[in-house]
Amino acid sequence: MSRVEVIGNATLYLGDAREILPSLVAVDEIITDPPYSDRTHANHDDASHRREGRAELCYSAMTPADVESLAADFHKTGAGWIVWLTDFELANHARRALTTLGRTTFVPLPYYHPGRSIRMAGDGPSSWTDLIVVARTKANFKWGTLPGGYVAGPGWDDKARMGGKPTRLMQLIVCDYSKPGHLVCDPFMGAGTTGVACMIEGRRFTGIEIDPAAFELACKRIEDAQRQGSLFGAAA
Repeated sequence: MSRVEVIGNATLYLGDAREILPSLVAVDEIITDPPYSDRTHANHDDASHRREGRAELCYSAMTPADVESLAADFHKTGAGWIVWLTDFELANHARRALTTLGRTTFVPLPYYHPGRSIRMAGDGPSSWTDLIVVARTKANFKWGTLPGGYVAGPGWDDKARMGGKPTRLMQLIVCDYSKPGHLVCDPFMGAGTTGVACMIEGRRFTGIEIDPAAFELACKRIEDAQRQGSLFGAAA
C-alpha cells in the first residue's frame, strides 16, 4: 500500500487489492468489475484496434486460477453480497469458485448495452453483453426478489475510462445489493464509478486501485460526487 485518501465517507487505497483486502474489516458488500479474460483483452489490444486509434486496456487479463484466488479473498472479507462483473469466459469460473466456498450463487445476470464495440474475435460480432455473478451468504436469504439483468438506456455512455461502467448501471446495482449506510467495497476501483454511485445513493465506500492515474481520477470523481450531494442536501 502506498497511499490512503479519506474523502468524506469514502476511503481509497492506492495499492494491490490482494495485499489490502485482508486488512479490511466489516465490509457489507463487494461490488466490483475486475479485469476480464485474455480473450477479451487480446481483442481490445490487437494491432487492428491500435491502427484504428482505439485505446488499449491498461491492466492484465485474469485467468481461471486468478478467479479462484480472488473469490477466496472476497469471501474472507465477510461481505454479505458479492457482485462480480465479468465476461462469458470467466463467469462460470467465478460462480463455481463462490459456490465451493459455501455461498449461494445464481445464474449470471446479463448487462446488455447495444452498440458497444467490444469484440470477442476480429472477424465476428461485437459483444454487447457483460455478465454479473452474484453470490450471498446464508444470512442474506431474505433479501427479496432482485432484477434478472440490466439494459443500458439513454445517458449510459458516461464511462470515465476504457473498461469502465456507466454510473447509472452502478447506481442500480448498489441500490439492489446494498442498504443505505452500508459499507461497499470495490477492490478494482478503476476510475471510481462504484464509489460515485455509493456517494449518490447514501452508502459508505472503500475502494482499492493499483494504477496511480486511475486512482487520481477516482479521488477527484468521488470528491465531486460528495460535493454535489452536499449542495443538493443544502438546497433541500
